[in-house]
Amino acid sequence: MAVTYLLEYMEQNKTAAYFSLLADKIIFNPDEKGVWNKLNRSIPNSKRRRSYPAVKVGRLAVNEDYSGQGLGTFILDNIKYAFSNVKRLGCRFITVDALKTAVPFYERNGFQCITESDKDDETRLMFFDLKNFITE
Repeated sequence: MAVTYLLEYMEQNKTAAYFSLLADKIIFNPDEKGVWNKLNRSIPNSKRRRSYPAVKVGRLAVNEDYSGQGLGTFILDNIKYAFSNVKRLGCRFITVDALKTAVPFYERNGFQCITESDKDDETRLMFFDLKNFITE
């Protein structure tokens, strides 16, 4: 089950963007040990698990009238802030099933691919480590 948020431009009675969030987890895949080792490097040995809780960006879309103005990055930065500083949900990662065409956008926003096995698929599973975003 997801929760969807709308960003409305009230003066023009338009939806500028929307996004949805849902609970997720990153699960250890024995075939991708290199990625898992990279992910675990920043986690102390005593706290390493076979899966980690995450929040998934289920949908993120910006109205064409507002594209190229940084609204998508603004949304991601606010999600990162909310889940790293406001402590709305106990999770360490943000995940997304990025459309192949959106992978560069997510990479510019600090997301990394979890696996190489989906490199030829229509979507790529990506993650962002919230520890990299914590502000004091």
